[in-house]
Amino acid sequence: MTQLHSANAVLLDGASGRILAERSSEAIMYPASLTKMMTALVVIEHTQDFQTIVTVPDGLVQTLRAEDASLAGFQSGEQARLQDLLYGMLLPSGAECCVTGAIAISGSEQQFVALMNEKAAALGMADTHFANPNGLDDEEHYSTARDMAQLARAAVNEPTLLRMASTRQAS
Repeated sequence: MTQLHSANAVLLDGASGRILAERSSEAIMYPASLTKMMTALVVIEHTQDFQTIVTVPDGLVQTLRAEDASLAGFQSGEQARLQDLLYGMLLPSGAECCVTGAIAISGSEQQFVALMNEKAAALGMADTHFANPNGLDDEEHYSTARDMAQLARAAVNEPTLLRMASTRQAS
């Protein structure tokens, strides 16, 4: 841990969940794009058909671009399969994919964020609160390295998420 450049870190055993080493693991921080792991996990858990076609909401890409969000390249009004949005969340870290997927699953970002927070509680992420599905900074959007390690453990144990996140490229 002494050679890490990060101020906050956790090393845990993936099988048992036992923490092997940590540095400032309970310090509150913005989870940024690590949020997209939770977004993808919740979308996957609430999707029966990954071939379902959804539409990127009008004006969404322009709004996210103005907020300097990371984008995967989908356009407002474009139709895409949920599977493609998941790849867009996980590979290029596309905020438009996160918001579109959230709305497709729950009807609104706010309802989806409630699912994210329910999942966080179920994973024992006691020091985490999500305010959006894309990781943009918000005072009510925070976590810890310890909680993010629990999320990462859940993510690698979800076969669909692991397969998609391990893909080198998708188009």
